Amino acid sequence: MDAIAWLTLGAVVVLALGGIAVTPRLHRNALRRRIEGEAGTLGGIGAGWDSVWRPSAEEAQARWQAQVEIPAPAPTPGDKGRMHDGRIVLDASD
Repeated sequence: MDAIAWLTLGAVVVLALGGIAVTPRLHRNALRRRIEGEAGTLGGIGAGWDSVWRPSAEEAQARWQAQVEIPAPAPTPGDKGRMHDGRIVLDASD
């Protein structure tokens, strides 16, 4: 083999070993960001595409989020009907 082939093979091996060495750290950082609730590195890139190419999907996602994030009703002064046997009971039918 000539020198260029050996240099190319050496560069490929060094890049592969470097990628193997860096992968656990990248995975750990991505896991930390997910646990902390931060968006992924490419999380916001595709967000605008639904509104352009699939507006019905964006509307469905907005309706789903509105249903999931329904706040619990705030207690009013003098409302004693929320405590049953030492537990707080929330009636979401309002």
